Amino acid sequence: MSHDTGKLKDGCSMYILDIEASGLGPESYPIEIAWCSLDGEQSWSVFINPETAGDWEDWDDYAEEAIHGISRDELLREGQDVVTVARELEQRLGGEEVFSDAVPFDDFWLRRLFGAVGSHNPVRLQQLETIYCSRYAIEIGEALSRFEPPHRALADCRGMAELVRSVIGQKGFHEEEV
Repeated sequence: MSHDTGKLKDGCSMYILDIEASGLGPESYPIEIAWCSLDGEQSWSVFINPETAGDWEDWDDYAEEAIHGISRDELLREGQDVVTVARELEQRLGGEEVFSDAVPFDDFWLRRLFGAVGSHNPVRLQQLETIYCSRYAIEIGEALSRFEPPHRALADCRGMAELVRSVIGQKGFHEEEV
């Protein structure tokens, strides 16, 4: 594994998380979750079967048709149960440095996922612009404003990781500078 941009100075791994959801309303829920390490060496993506959560009925046809392109039928066929997904996220990302470009939304959907299994969300998200102690906040924020995500969770994660690596690479980043 490359340590140039995937690790903090103290050796902690850094991850980017992205979630696609059934919609944007208060009853929406996560339908696809992905994460990747900042260095791009590790990644994980999964569909979630909403029927395994019990009460996840909300569905926004516009989100399906115009944003992520994931159908509810596809989730029912290919999605994993909420317990499996929650367990994987807790094992992989609990206690790690995890970043998102949309913390309020992604945190809401993580709380919905962990709430569905009777647990508290162990994943603590931080805003992507703060990934290097605000040192690159302006540059990352500007690059994010130009980023056009494909709205598929893993592709979004990989795109954001590449964006961050590009910004810090342009600035001559070295681990010891963090």
